[in-house]
Amino acid sequence: MYRRYTFDEVKRKIIDALQDNSIGLSGVELASTTGINRMTITKYLNILATMRLIKKKSVGSVNVWFVEPGTADYEFPVDYLEVQQKFMNAIVIGAGDQARNILISVINSNIELLRLLTDIIVPTVNTVNELYNRGRLGKTERIYLLNLILELIDLLKFTIQSDSSKRGAYSFFVTASEDRIYHAKIGALALQILGFKTSYIGNVEQHIDPFFDIDFQRYIMKLWDKKKGLLIICIYSSEEGSLRFLYAATRAMKAKLKAEVRIVIFTTPELRNTLESLGTDFIANDLNSLIEWVEREYHRLKL
Repeated sequence: MYRRYTFDEVKRKIIDALQDNSIGLSGVELASTTGINRMTITKYLNILATMRLIKKKSVGSVNVWFVEPGTADYEFPVDYLEVQQKFMNAIVIGAGDQARNILISVINSNIELLRLLTDIIVPTVNTVNELYNRGRLGKTERIYLLNLILELIDLLKFTIQSDSSKRGAYSFFVTASEDRIYHAKIGALALQILGFKTSYIGNVEQHIDPFFDIDFQRYIMKLWDKKKGLLIICIYSSEEGSLRFLYAATRAMKAKLKAEVRIVIFTTPELRNTLESLGTDFIANDLNSLIEWVEREYHRLKL
């Protein structure tokens, strides 16, 4: 009797078979090994190739299939520590393709997407910075590895989607020091996963001058002048001057916008205590605290 397989079952069978055969397998061999009929397995091979979990190589008139380096079929519950170690090791040796394939494998498994950030990517960023601070990485290598992580964050931005979009939920991220770009992009991706419509403007550190606040305000008003709901503006910087400047520029718009505006600051532990007197809505200690506060604030407003 013909059996219908789920996508996860087919994926697991194909990846397991290919991982056991480093020289690759043809479609006929995969059908024989997995017990799945040829027509069905051909369809799923193309899907998995599109997802970049496997690849094919033409050998004469035969397509031979291989598993991509770093690809694995992570079963629920996912061992986040195991994935973190594999991803971290791939990043530290500069194996970008392998790190990418680890992330792709994970997001195509039963994973909590926010934990992809909190348990895998953020610890890796912290490890790279810690290795640099201990003198085990040079400046050039650190820049390369962090930019590699940034490229993967951008990949995730266009790969993963929220399970549900939150009505009237908007967020705007801006950074004013280079060392906070990574945190800002990760934060923006986290709120995207939560269902917010998210915008990341970039690093404005070199553009701040006595008139930049006018330009900054004009752009935000252009985007959100008539929108209602919750607008969370997140300011990331390790520099006190730029934080105060952007906070003042943002606070001045609160009464002009129809949305419920909340201002969040993300900075160093040393500056957090200094900036508490500003009266900002929230000063985030880390990504988890930002996520928890944002969810509480959204539900409190009952949008």
